[in-house]
Amino acid sequence: MAEPTDALLADTRDGILTLTINRPHVGNALDGPTVLELISVLADLAADPGAVRAVLLRSEGTHFCTGADISGGAGGRGGERPAVGHMVRTLRTGPHRLVEMLWNCRLPVVAELTGRTSGLGLHVALSCDVTVAAESATFAEPFVRRGFNVDSGGSWLLPRFVGLTRAKRLLYTGAAIDSATAFDWGLISEVVADDEAGSRAAEMAAELATGPTFALGTMKHLLHRNLVVDLPDAMAEEAHGIELSIRSDDFKEGMKAFVEKRPPEFTGR
Repeated sequence: MAEPTDALLADTRDGILTLTINRPHVGNALDGPTVLELISVLADLAADPGAVRAVLLRSEGTHFCTGADISGGAGGRGGERPAVGHMVRTLRTGPHRLVEMLWNCRLPVVAELTGRTSGLGLHVALSCDVTVAAESATFAEPFVRRGFNVDSGGSWLLPRFVGLTRAKRLLYTGAAIDSATAFDWGLISEVVADDEAGSRAAEMAAELATGPTFALGTMKHLLHRNLVVDLPDAMAEEAHGIELSIRSDDFKEGMKAFVEKRPPEFTGR
């Protein structure tokens, strides 16, 4: 696992990798190096999860993530215009890659959402599997208010969570919605009291970390892939998933526990 910088803290305990964005002085806005650090950790995890069976993504301070850190400005060094294609390359290898890796991560990912979650921060959250939001949390897509286009998967993610009409409302106005509205729209998984967000997110991560890891990863792949395929293809993929999962130790344990009328004790193998 790559060594994190001070802007990203990593701790592995009881099968849970906790990743903490540690940039509270800028509302935990993500700059280039922090995005690349997150990508590096996720790449290492994909190559060899080791003892990790779930990921908890959270932030230090008041806000989960207020978006991309654009405080450095859009120009090049000394105000020079960047080379043509600079933005495409930067997005493809940075924010876009991060969102894609979270979305495709075969381990369950839980996000603890507090304060403001907007722009890139919202798309990072939507790429996680479970989102636990504090009651006072807010959610926004501020792109239009900055005069530029949505990126980092927002045009793909939002309609799938809230439908086209609500996606347009979020993107066209840039107005924030509260956690109750976000939950009602299906944007987030759960809303809890402000002082319970951390403990509830950790509880969810712990629950998922004790589940049948391979089966969970396969189901996640099916749910995401089958958003864009027809029913016969979806069921064919399910059949392949079953063929693989029944060969796992967790399947054998699940069946044995069922026969013995006891809770299963999965090992993630």
